[in-house]
Order: sequence, then structure tokens, then C-alpha cells
Amino acid sequence: MNAIARARGLFHEATAPLTRSLSVALLLTFAASLALRYGVMESDLLHGLCATASEDWRCALRALAPHVFMHERIGLASLSLGVASLLLRSPVSGGMAMIGGVAGLVLYAADFAAVGLLLGLLVRSTAASSAK
Repeated sequence: MNAIARARGLFHEATAPLTRSLSVALLLTFAASLALRYGVMESDLLHGLCATASEDWRCALRALAPHVFMHERIGLASLSLGVASLLLRSPVSGGMAMIGGVAGLVLYAADFAAVGLLLGLLVRSTAASSAK
């Protein structure tokens, strides 16, 4: 195998646990989760604004956002995707479990999300090692 073929294989879906597209998706998910948590949910500015019963769209977002991660739904989704990817040996659902795990770690669902993230990473690394 020549050097160019090896270089192409570095970011191929079947041979790398973290591809460029998955890395970008993980970073975007992390940034969006941080923005939701610290820019909307824990913002002192929005707390003061929304306490006056404002009709601002940010107050509506602040009122609806907890329903996304209430009862650790994100963590449970990541965990179920991780288990499904482990049973099906699917790197695609493993990547989805990793994305959900990153969001869950930031958005108050760290217990289940951490396991889902690790299961997704395990499946993706197992698929990468068996493809070589």
C-alpha cells in the first residue's frame, strides 16, 4: 500500500473512529450545547429579562429548553443509541451515540450520556480496527 492510499484511508468512515465530519459534528454539538446551557439557561441577563414576563423569543426558548433535557432524555437517547450500535455493530449509530453523549454531558444528563458516548466510541474503534 503506497503512502497516498494510506493517507486517504485516515479519514475514511470504515477505518477511522473519528472522521473529519464526525469531529466537526462533535465540536458543533459541544458549542451549541454550551450556548444553550450558559447563554440561555444560566444567563443572569435573561433571568432578569424573563422575570418581568417579557414576550421576548429568548424567554420562550428559555421556558421550552428544559423539556429537551428534562428527565435525562438526551442521556437516555445516547445510551440507547450506544447499546443499539453495540448490538448491531453499526458505526453510524455509534457516531450518533457520541454526538448525543457530548450534548448530554453538557446539558445536565452526564450519567447516561457518558456511557452512551463511550459505547459509541467503542463501536467506532472496533469497526476501525477490524477494517484494517
